[in-house]
Amino acid sequence: MSARWWWRARGCVFCGLWLASILSGWLLMCCPLLPLLVLRPRAYRVAVDTVFAMWELYPAALIRLVLRTSVVVTGDVVSGGERSLLVMNHRTRLDWNFLWAGMYYAARRHATRLKFVLKAPIAHVPGPGWVMQMACHLYIHRSWERDQKLLGQSLRFFRDTGHTCQILLFPEGTDLTAKSAARSDRWADSKGLPHYEYVLHPKTTGFVFLASTMRQYKHLDAVYDVSVGYPKTLVQSEVDLFTGHVPEEIHFHFKRYNSKDIPESEGDLRIWLEERWKEKEEQMRQFYKDGHFKDSESLDDRGKREPTETALYLAFCFWTGLICMALWLLATSTAVQTYAMFHAFLFIGFSLVGSGAHIVEIQLHNARDKNLPLH
Repeated sequence: MSARWWWRARGCVFCGLWLASILSGWLLMCCPLLPLLVLRPRAYRVAVDTVFAMWELYPAALIRLVLRTSVVVTGDVVSGGERSLLVMNHRTRLDWNFLWAGMYYAARRHATRLKFVLKAPIAHVPGPGWVMQMACHLYIHRSWERDQKLLGQSLRFFRDTGHTCQILLFPEGTDLTAKSAARSDRWADSKGLPHYEYVLHPKTTGFVFLASTMRQYKHLDAVYDVSVGYPKTLVQSEVDLFTGHVPEEIHFHFKRYNSKDIPESEGDLRIWLEERWKEKEEQMRQFYKDGHFKDSESLDDRGKREPTETALYLAFCFWTGLICMALWLLATSTAVQTYAMFHAFLFIGFSLVGSGAHIVEIQLHNARDKNLPLH
C-alpha cells in the first residue's frame, strides 16, 4: 500500500508541475512577448521558440527527477538544425509528452524546434493549447479540404520566414486501444490487409501532403521514423499516472532517412509509409519480446551521446521557481490578476475570431507580403 501511495504521489506531482509550468510560462514569459507579434514579428517568432525550447527541458526533467523513469534512446542522432518530418507510432495518449525527453537525449548540438500535428480542439485548451498556438504547432480538424489549406499555409509561413523546425506526425491518428485496433482491423479487412497487433494501420494522406509540400518548398532535409515502446508498465492516459501507474522505462528508437532517399510521387510515398509501418509492427513485436529494440546494442559511443543532466537540474529549478513566483503574484497582486484575466480573454478571442494565435500570426505575415494572399 505504501509503495503504491508513493507512486501515486509521483504521478500527481508530475501532472501538477507539468500543467503549472505551462500556465506560469504562458503568463510570465509568453504573454509579455505578444506586442512583438505586431511590432517585430521576426523577433516574436525567435523569442517564442526560445522560451518553448527552454520549457522542453522541464518535462524531461520531471520524467527523470520526479517519475524516476529511465529514458532509453537508440538509433540515429537527431539534428536540431535540420528541417525534418518525424513519423511515430502512437502507443498511448502520453507519447507526445514523453517525447520531449526522447528528443532531449536524441538531439545533438542544436536544440530542436519540434512542432506537433495535433487535433484542433487541443489548440483551445486553456494554458497548454494557448502556448502551443504561440509556438505555431499545426492542427487538423478531420476535414481534409480544410486541413490541407491550414497545413499548407503553415508550411508556406515556415518557408517564407526561413523557419527551421521539425514536424511530428502520428500517422495512426490516435493512440492504440482495443477500440482503435478494432477500427484498424475493419479497415484492413476492407483492403485485404493483415491485422496489426502492436501498431495501427497508418493514414497516409497527411504524410504524403506534408512530405511533398515540404520537399516542394525545399524545406525537407530528412524524415525520421520514430518508434516508442514501454517494456514494463504501460501508461495509457493521465488517469494512470494519478492512480500510481508510472512507467519504469520508456524506449525511443530513431531511424533517419535522407530526403533524397524518399520517393517523390504521391503513390510511392504512400507505399513507403505503409512499408515502414509493416516493418514497425515486426520491430515492436521483437521489442516486447526482448525488452529493447533489436539493434540497440549496435550504437557507437553511446555513452558519449548521453548529455549531461546538469541542464535538467537547472530547468527543474528555473521552472519550479517560476511556478512559485506566478502563484505568489497571482495571490498578492491585483494588477497581475487583471493582466492574467485580460490575456485569457484575448486568447479566447483569438480562438473564436482567428482560430488561434498561430493563424493570426500567419495572417499578419500574409498581409505584410503583398505577394501572398490573405486567407
